Amino acid sequence: MNRNEFLSRLRRGLEGLAPDYIHDVMHDYEAHFTDGLAQGRTEHEISHALGDPGRLARELKAEAGFRRWEADRTPGNMAGAVLALLGLAAVDVMLLLPVLGMLLGVFAGFAAASVGLVAFGFALLLGALIPGWALFGLTGSAALVLAAALAGIGLIATGTGLGALFWLLANIIIKAMVEYARLHFRLINTVTA
Repeated sequence: MNRNEFLSRLRRGLEGLAPDYIHDVMHDYEAHFTDGLAQGRTEHEISHALGDPGRLARELKAEAGFRRWEADRTPGNMAGAVLALLGLAAVDVMLLLPVLGMLLGVFAGFAAASVGLVAFGFALLLGALIPGWALFGLTGSAALVLAAALAGIGLIATGTGLGALFWLLANIIIKAMVEYARLHFRLINTVTA
């Protein structure tokens, strides 16, 4: 997205706010482009680094609503701040809820597969190591018993590795979600600070 497209989308998103505030915000973001171009960055790189102008406008509207409420705690200003925050949260829910549902399904699949592999591996290993246990009918040839024991160990190792991979991915995704949440909390913290 180029400079003009970014700035026009941002200006459209800020409609309804005080003209002086819109002017100040637009001046700040024009300065971002001017400074970035002076540093040799392209308009596309700058607009990508600044993020979605529609989302940015919603965050700025929410911040303006909070500031207006902090300055003058009237019921109307409180309603404006709550509506701005709800608008921001509604977009988050529409975008994040399907992603979170999909991630929950993937994580449940990883967890079930890990536990299933480890449990089946232990059962196979026990069936091979206890000769009288005819769970799998492995009381015959030594090669078959050895193969079953090795397969059990392999399944246990695979399940453990899959569980470790699951834990690593869950850690990365949770950290990303915490960073995303911090972006919203910074909005509230700037108002209360």
